[in-house]
Amino acid sequence: MKSKDYALEDFITKSEKLLEDVGNVEELVGEVPTELEEKINGEIRKRTIESIEESIDLQINGYAEVIISEDEMTATADFYPATGGMKPIELDTIVELLSVKKITLGVDWDVIKEAVFKCNTERVQVTDIIIARGSKPVDEIPEHLLIEENLLEESYRPESERLRVDYKEISPFVLVKEEEVLARLTATMQGIQGSTIRGKAVAYKKVEIHQIKAGENTRIEKDRVVAGCNGRFEYSESSFRVNEVLEIDSDIDYRTGHIDFPGDVIIKGEIKDGFKVHSGGSVFCAKTMAASEVICKKDMVVHHGIIGRKKGTVKVGGNAEAKFIENCYVDVKGSLFVEVGILNSAIHTLSRLELGKKGIIIGGKIYAQDGVTATQIGSAMGPRTEIYCGIDYSIERKLEWIRDNNIELAFKLKQVERRIKVATAGKERLVEVQEKIKKAIHKLNKAASSLIFDLDKNEEADVIVKESIFPGSYIEICHLPYIISREMRRVHFKLDKIKGRVISEPLK
Repeated sequence: MKSKDYALEDFITKSEKLLEDVGNVEELVGEVPTELEEKINGEIRKRTIESIEESIDLQINGYAEVIISEDEMTATADFYPATGGMKPIELDTIVELLSVKKITLGVDWDVIKEAVFKCNTERVQVTDIIIARGSKPVDEIPEHLLIEENLLEESYRPESERLRVDYKEISPFVLVKEEEVLARLTATMQGIQGSTIRGKAVAYKKVEIHQIKAGENTRIEKDRVVAGCNGRFEYSESSFRVNEVLEIDSDIDYRTGHIDFPGDVIIKGEIKDGFKVHSGGSVFCAKTMAASEVICKKDMVVHHGIIGRKKGTVKVGGNAEAKFIENCYVDVKGSLFVEVGILNSAIHTLSRLELGKKGIIIGGKIYAQDGVTATQIGSAMGPRTEIYCGIDYSIERKLEWIRDNNIELAFKLKQVERRIKVATAGKERLVEVQEKIKKAIHKLNKAASSLIFDLDKNEEADVIVKESIFPGSYIEICHLPYIISREMRRVHFKLDKIKGRVISEPLK
């Protein structure tokens, strides 16, 4: 078998290609350039350039050209290599060229030397090299206040982090603490005269700074401005301040995130389910409060109702008002007024619970130290409603905690004592634990004895029912019970201290 002649195959392929091009010669007659015509023009252009380059064999020394910018602040140079064995570029030539151009300042000799070396050794053109720069003037800036950068930053989360971010935690409000630095006084920056590369002076400008003023609840301390109180940092083009009141025109939702503010909070919308509001002052909510967690140290007013969805918690350090409360845990240090009703909620107040003209309580547990006034308590088919009055519920909680821990410690003590009886090793350590448990139980009992005297706070506490109280309701005043076995109307429950029991009498 004969081997393939690759040289012959290559020759045939090239021949066929040439024949193909020649076969398309008719295309050259038309007015529109064809692919073949473009190919012909390209080949001719290449041959022409090559022939010109071959014909030129000039002998030229290496040289440089310098161009000065219109404002005389920069000089740019092009470096050309020597041809035909002539002299390369010398630094003395560059020095003389700069002198002719009257360039006296800002020359970068390191850049020039590098460009000359490359041009001479590699025999290539080196162009557009900045070899001299003038010194720009530094403007004069007057004394002015500059707000701290961290107070101007906006909340941002990269795209890659979004799946990990709880957007309820992100808030658009900038909150500051008392004594926190808000702005610093920047001293006057003196102007510095500039110069062109030809040594001409360039005058500096006096910059006009838009002065921003320190406003309400701020204090100037030497060269800085600090917050005069806890609050929300607010600023405009002309001033900045600390606002003790946070006013929100929208709902509390993903746009606002959770609210944690040291002053008063005014909410003109709703508090949406799942969002928290913490206030160091009072809280005012114009609409419905879906209370996941609302805590304020002072008063709270909710124009519409509070809905807790069985897990919601509201804690108020002062007095509270709401249209209705539903499935919520409410803890009020002061008095509580509810206009329409309370449904299946746990209510605690260290003062009095008052309901409006049509106010009803159905289900749940009510702890009101000074008593309750309602139109209706319970219902014919409703859940059990329990009312506890006259006691300090905060002390009762402490006593419950002491009781639970005492039970647990007593159980643990019995376990230790059983182990001591059968122990052959480590007996000393068990005895040590035994003594510690006994001391802890004694300490808890002593605390309980002290607290028990403050538990019953108000023997004058009472329950007023303006219309009906239904069977299944339970009333307790200073730990003395009264079980409602039949429907009662317009009745007043109070403590008879002489008889030592809760009595009922017609409401006057």
